Amino acid sequence: MKQNTQFQQQDFEKDSQIQNVTRMLYEKESNSSFDLNINARHQNVYINQSDQRMYELKSQYESDSTLFSNLEFQVEEYLQNNNLLQKFQDISKNNICKNVIKAFFVYLLDKKNDLLTDFVFQGTSESNARKQAKNFAQSYSFNNNYLHKLIQHSRYGKAFEFYLTFEAEYWLEKSKVKQKQDHQIFINFLKLCCCDTDYSNHLIAYKKGKKTLFNNKQ
Repeated sequence: MKQNTQFQQQDFEKDSQIQNVTRMLYEKESNSSFDLNINARHQNVYINQSDQRMYELKSQYESDSTLFSNLEFQVEEYLQNNNLLQKFQDISKNNICKNVIKAFFVYLLDKKNDLLTDFVFQGTSESNARKQAKNFAQSYSFNNNYLHKLIQHSRYGKAFEFYLTFEAEYWLEKSKVKQKQDHQIFINFLKLCCCDTDYSNHLIAYKKGKKTLFNNKQ
C-alpha cells in the first residue's frame, strides 16, 4: 500500500514536470511568434515606406518629364508659328487671298458634298441651305475686313477651317494658279488664324481709314 502511494506520488511529480515544461515551451513559442509578428510589421512598414518613396519619386519624375515635354512642344510650336509669320509677311497676298476664298465658296456650294447640310446648316433643307450660302458668297467682298468676318463667323467660320484643313491643299495641287508655294503659306497662315484668332491681327484691316485689329470688336 505504501509502495502504491509512492508510485502515485512519483507519477504526480512527473506529470507536474511535464506540464511545467509544456507551459514553458508554449510561452517561449508564443513570445517568439509575437517577436516575429513585430518584426514582420516593422519590415512591412519599412517596405511600405520605401514603396511610397519610390512612388513619389516616380510620380515626380513623370510630372517633370511631362512638364518638360509640354514646354519643349510649346517652344517648338512657337518657333514654327513665328517662322510661318515671317514667310506670310514676305509674300504678296491680294490675288492669293481671292483665289483661296473663291475656291472655298465653290467647294461650299458644290452639290457633290454635304458640308452645308451636315455641318453648316444642320436640320435645314438642302435648297434653303444652298440659297443662304449663295447669298453669303455673293455679298462677300475680297478684303481683310471680310476675311476677318469669315474666320469668326458662327457658321461659315468652322466650314472655312474644315476646308483649309482637309480640302485646300488638294485644290491647290490640282489648280492652275501660279505661286503655289505662296498660296500654301497663305493657307497655312489662315489655318493658324482659325485656331488662334490673335494671329489674325497680322491681317491689316481698316476702319474709317484707320488700321484696326481683328480682336478689337467695337
